[in-house]
Amino acid sequence: YTFPSHDLLPYLRWNQKHYTRTCVVRNGRFELLVICYESGQRTSIHDYDSTSAWVQPLMGDVMEERFQADPDGGIRLKQASRLTTGVPTALSRDSSIHRFTNAGVERAITLNLYAPPMSQWRVYDEHTGESRVREAGPPR
Repeated sequence: YTFPSHDLLPYLRWNQKHYTRTCVVRNGRFELLVICYESGQRTSIHDYDSTSAWVQPLMGDVMEERFQADPDGGIRLKQASRLTTGVPTALSRDSSIHRFTNAGVERAITLNLYAPPMSQWRVYDEHTGESRVREAGPPR
């Protein structure tokens, strides 16, 4: 999939305070979201309890950080990498603690596919590793 595409223009929403999630399609088997990041914006450290995900950067300088749970209850950074525009990354159910950051000075966009649709996610405190489950809520 190449960007820019007129197909996605209606789903591009920007907010100076936080990244945005906009639903393209959702059914019982999957959901497809467009995520828009202003410079420096990032997700929380999180995972998807029972959902697999594929994330394809469409524009910008997107950094992916993957974390690992420690036996003592904390989390530690396992890997950090810059994603290549147009090349998807996969997050499986058993190794999906991660965070995405727009590391560039320009805007960034990712196309995210979740199967099955995400109903909740687990959010981690970066310093303590403590986590809590949050309802995903409907993307706008």
